[in-house]
Amino acid sequence: MPKAARKHFAVAVGRGGPNIYTTWDECNEKVTRYPSAVFKSFPSRKQAEDWLASKVDLSAGRNSALVAPASPHLIDDDMLSQPIEPTRQGTFERDYYDLCTPSPDISISSQSNIPVGPPPSVSLSPEQQQVLDRVKQGRSVFFTGSAGTGKSVLLREIIATLRDRGGLGITASTGIAAVNIGGSTLHSWAGIGLGDESHNRYVGKFFGQKKFRQVLDRWRNAKALIIDEISMIDGTLFDKLEIIAREVRHCNSPFGGIQLILSGDFCQLPPVPGRDKKGQQIKSIFAFDAQTWNSCVGSPVMLTRVFRQKDQAFVDMLNTMRFGQMDAKTTAAFSTLSRKVEYADGIDPTELFSTRAEVDNANAYRLRQLNTESHTYVASEYPGLDSNNECVSPINMSRLLERLIAPREIQLKVLSDAYVCHLSSDDDVLHIQVGAQVMLVKNLIQGELVNGSVGQIVRFSTAEEALKEHTHVAGAERGEKQKLPQSGFAWPIVRFIGGRETMIIPQEFTINNANGGMEARRDQVPLILAWALSVHKSQGQTLERVKVDLRRTFEKGQAYVALSRATSLEQLQVLNFDASKVEAHPRVLEWHFGSKGLPAALGNDVIELFDSDEEVDNEMAMSAYYHVNRDA
Repeated sequence: MPKAARKHFAVAVGRGGPNIYTTWDECNEKVTRYPSAVFKSFPSRKQAEDWLASKVDLSAGRNSALVAPASPHLIDDDMLSQPIEPTRQGTFERDYYDLCTPSPDISISSQSNIPVGPPPSVSLSPEQQQVLDRVKQGRSVFFTGSAGTGKSVLLREIIATLRDRGGLGITASTGIAAVNIGGSTLHSWAGIGLGDESHNRYVGKFFGQKKFRQVLDRWRNAKALIIDEISMIDGTLFDKLEIIAREVRHCNSPFGGIQLILSGDFCQLPPVPGRDKKGQQIKSIFAFDAQTWNSCVGSPVMLTRVFRQKDQAFVDMLNTMRFGQMDAKTTAAFSTLSRKVEYADGIDPTELFSTRAEVDNANAYRLRQLNTESHTYVASEYPGLDSNNECVSPINMSRLLERLIAPREIQLKVLSDAYVCHLSSDDDVLHIQVGAQVMLVKNLIQGELVNGSVGQIVRFSTAEEALKEHTHVAGAERGEKQKLPQSGFAWPIVRFIGGRETMIIPQEFTINNANGGMEARRDQVPLILAWALSVHKSQGQTLERVKVDLRRTFEKGQAYVALSRATSLEQLQVLNFDASKVEAHPRVLEWHFGSKGLPAALGNDVIELFDSDEEVDNEMAMSAYYHVNRDA
C-alpha cells in the first residue's frame, strides 16, 4: 500500500491517552518528546483500532501500553551463556518507585534529597542574547566562537524558543552531534543520502517519487533550519542544498526563504572530505567558501565571552593557540605545565589521547590490577519510526544506536567491597568497580551533574537502600516526575569531584528522525570509564582535571581541542608540549581576519560557570581532513 494512503495514526501511549488521528501533525503533537511514546500508522481506521485494542486496555481508560519501557538488567556471569527471555513484545518488565508518591516502606523524609521544583533558568550573556533576538526576528545567523564560549548552551536556548512555532528543522553535520541536540543529520533531513548526486537529480526524485513525499513536505514546510557543527559541511554541498531549497520551494530568495541558524568553529572542526566514484578522497572546501554563503548567512557573529576558563591568562594562551600564533612567551607558559598535579581525593586527571586504541590500552592498564567476579547490565533498546514513517528494523536500530556514547552493556564486577572496571575494545561492554574512575555522559542537573562530570565508584546499592540512606539519586531533570526502578538490582553510587555522592540510574538516549519523532532509543546507566578519553569524545566537554601528552600521534588542530577542555592552568598537565603541533588552517585565518571574515577580537570577558556544552568532534573526519588537505 503506498505510504500516501496512510491516513490513520494510532497512539497507544502519548499525550491525552490512547486515540486515533487522521493527520501526522496531530499525531506528532501527541508523541514528540513524550517519554516511551508508542504509535503506528495504518491505511484504514479498522486496522488502527484493532492494533490499538491489542496494545491498550481501552475499557479501563488507561494510557498504558503492554509494551513497557525496560531498564538495564543485572546478569550474573553464570547467566551470560543463557539468553535472557524477553516478554512477548521483546522488552523486559520494569517496576518503579514513584518519588512523588512514596511506597509504604519508604518514609517521606528519605526522599528529602531528591531535587524538586523548576529547572534553573539559563542566563545568557549580552552577546548570546543578541543572537537569540536576531533569531526571534526571523533573520538568518551564523554564530561562532572559541571553545567554552557557550555555543551549545545558546543553541539549546534557540531550539527551545523555536520548537513550538512549527516548521523547525533541527540538524547537525554528524550523527553524534545530532543526538546531542535532539535532531537528525542534515543529510537525513534533506533526504539526500550521501549527498553525491546532482541537485537536479534530487529535485527530480522529490517531485517524482512517492517515497520522497515526506522529504518534499519537510522542505516546503520548513520555516527555520538549524545546522550545528556547520564547519564539517563541505562548501560544495552547502551550495547544492541552497539550490535544492530554492527549486523545491519555488522561491528565489536565499536558501528558498528558509531562516538559517548555523553554529560551529572552523578552527576546531574541518569539513569532511568527499569521495569520488572510485572511492578516493577528494579535497573539501570550507562552508564559508560556498558561492551562496554570504547571501544566505551574512556577517558572522563572534561569541567572545568565555564561560569555561576563569583565568584570563589561560584564555589568552588558548586564543593564541587557536589561531596557531604561538610566540615564545606562550610556548614557555605551556611548557611549565609538565609538572605532576596531585589530588587529595584520589580522582586522577582524565588523560586525553588522539585515538580510541590508545584510550582502550590506557584504561586496560589500570584495570589489569583488579581481579574480581562480574555482573552485567544490558541496555534496553527500542526501535521507532524512520523519517518515512516506516518501522525501523533491528539492524538499522543497532546502526543508529552506535552513535550513542552510552555503551550497549555495562558489566559490574563485585568482590566483597571491591568492584572492577573494564571496557571492551568494541565499546559494547563497560565493567565498573569501586574505585573505578567514571564520567557522566548525560546532563542530569544543570551546573552540577553534567556531561563530563568525573568521579569514582564508591559502592553499589539498590534504589530502596539509597532512599533509606538519604543518598542523592540523579534520575531526571528538576521539575520532572522522577522514578526509580523498583527491583533488587544494585546501581552504582559515584563520588564526584567536590565530594558529592550520587546514585546513577538508567537514562534514555534517543535518536530522532528528521520529523522529530523517536527513531531508536537506548536506556542505559550514563557512565563511561574516565582514566583515559579520546579527544573525539572530549570535544565540547568541560573537564576539571586534564592530562595531555603531545608527544603522541595528535593531528595538527587536535592539541587546541584537547587543552581547551580544561578549566584552569592549575588542574592541567601538559607533557612534551610542541608548538609545531599547534597550527590553524591558513584559509581559516584568512577568512577570520579578512574582509569577509570576523573582526580580530579575542575573548577578554571571563566568568566562572562550569557547564558542559555538547559540541562533538569526529575523529576519523579530522584525521582524513588533515591528510587530504595538508598541502592546501
